[in-house]
Amino acid sequence: MKTIKAMSRWSGLILFGALAAAASAVSGQTPLAWEQAKYFRYNIENVTVTQPTGGPLTVKVIFSVSNPEQDRFQWDIKDSEPFKNGSLTLDIAWNPKTDFTNTGATGGTALSSQVFTALGAGAALPVQVRGLQTTAKPCGSIDDCPGVSYVGRKVYFVSKEITPIPGADAGRVALEGRPVCKNDPSFPLNCPPPTVATTTSATTGISTTTTTYANIPVKSATADFAIPASNSTTAVVANQRRQVVDIAKCKGCHDDQKHGDVVVPRLSLHGANRNENLDLCVTCHNPNQTDVPYRYLSTADARVGGPETPIDFKVMVHSIHAGGFRKTPYVVIGRNSSINDYSGVRFPSELRKSCLKCHVTDANGKGSFELPLNSNVLGTTIKTQSIYQVAAGATRSIDVNPANDTKITPMAATCSACHDNSEVRSHMIRTGGASFSTTQDKIGTTVKERCATCHGPGKEKDVRKAHELGSSSSSSRRD
Repeated sequence: MKTIKAMSRWSGLILFGALAAAASAVSGQTPLAWEQAKYFRYNIENVTVTQPTGGPLTVKVIFSVSNPEQDRFQWDIKDSEPFKNGSLTLDIAWNPKTDFTNTGATGGTALSSQVFTALGAGAALPVQVRGLQTTAKPCGSIDDCPGVSYVGRKVYFVSKEITPIPGADAGRVALEGRPVCKNDPSFPLNCPPPTVATTTSATTGISTTTTTYANIPVKSATADFAIPASNSTTAVVANQRRQVVDIAKCKGCHDDQKHGDVVVPRLSLHGANRNENLDLCVTCHNPNQTDVPYRYLSTADARVGGPETPIDFKVMVHSIHAGGFRKTPYVVIGRNSSINDYSGVRFPSELRKSCLKCHVTDANGKGSFELPLNSNVLGTTIKTQSIYQVAAGATRSIDVNPANDTKITPMAATCSACHDNSEVRSHMIRTGGASFSTTQDKIGTTVKERCATCHGPGKEKDVRKAHELGSSSSSSRRD
């Protein structure tokens, strides 16, 4: 996870294109060759699912990488220069008929705690197949790649076993990663000059030269599949999940242009591997996921060993955008135990009136931010019951059973991401029926949020009214 400590730093973090090399020198980040991304498109061509009786699912993903700028040109991920030193990864996620949870990804259906010494294992991460340049195989027969025209084309497949908990009805696969902008004989790229740095060891006096090429932030691709598959030829189904935000709206600000006093970067995250596709983001940033994978007792900074922070998308995005508004800093421990403190972030316009800059509305004009939330929305985990507060290299126990997670009820989790002061929290509990310390089985049964009674469309404290967003056709309804 990239460290962004203040909105004012964004202009130094991601000013790419003509200024890529300069931005890299300022920020220490590998520059991004956005202009070259148009020559790459990730294509998930088919997904099949097979399951022997009582066994795990085998998910086969058939994919290609094409060049939209040159008809019929397809990239050879095994031998082309852009992929030799780049990354290409397959993610597989699933749900228990609600939000993504990936329950069973680590430890299987037994859901027993997993013991690790290394960092990086989480409670709700997707299953990954990394290094597709090596692990994927070229399509050589119809058995390899059913339902796909592969003759004379560079098409590949990879298979992976997964063990969802019983009741999962749908999954999602994602193709993510970034080629490196290094000219290829078959299709030359107009790459920025590489950065060359020489360091000399103070101990040995030996000098080492490192050449860094710009990464190409190719848009990630996703496809949904049914569990179990309806037929043997394809398991692909349409995305039936609720739409909350629109990436096109997000790009209204995240465009590498100046908004107010800062340049807001395009959405390229996690080392330029995950780019401009929110359908991928939510598979990992799901309600059961926290930043526990990279927490441990650290003498360098006590925050690393502190309480887990939720990285549920609905909480994380609101918390980041409201970084300067929150009373408590939103701090996420990321890869390599980096400390990502968003307390300095300032939204580039009036935050209160900006819901529709991200959120969508339905055919009746009701915004996806309006209450009540969809009944399938899960509570947000704030404690996985993992044992991670140990010294570096010591045994860590990651609890992967979501049934015992300590959770915040869904509406309170969303609203408290911005409104996090103690008075509002108390109001959510006393008046709204919310809980900041419950379990998923109690949400909607013994713990029932009543927030929509006052804050629903057309009510006295309608969310639209409170955020001064004007009326809509939904605001006259009495839900």
